Amino acid sequence: MKNIYLFKALGEETKYKILKCLLSGELCACKIPEKIGKTQSNTSMHLAKLLKWGLIKSRRNGRMILYSIKDRRIEKIFKLIEG
Repeated sequence: MKNIYLFKALGEETKYKILKCLLSGELCACKIPEKIGKTQSNTSMHLAKLLKWGLIKSRRNGRMILYSIKDRRIEKIFKLIEG
C-alpha cells in the first residue's frame, strides 16, 4: 500500500517540489514554502500528508520543526527521473 502513496506524492506538483527540496537535506518548515513558491498553510497541509504516508519524517529543535526524507526510495526515483 505504501507504493501507492509514493506515486501519489510524485504525481502532485506541490508534494513533488517538497520532496525535491528535502533531497538536499533536512529543512525547517519555515524555509520550505519560500523554496517551493507556496503559502505556509498550503505547504503545512502537504507536509502533514507526506508525514502520514511515511515518506518524510520530522523532528523538533526548539521552536523549529525540521523535515527530512524518510523513504530512501525517493532518492533513487529522483535520480532516475532527473538523470
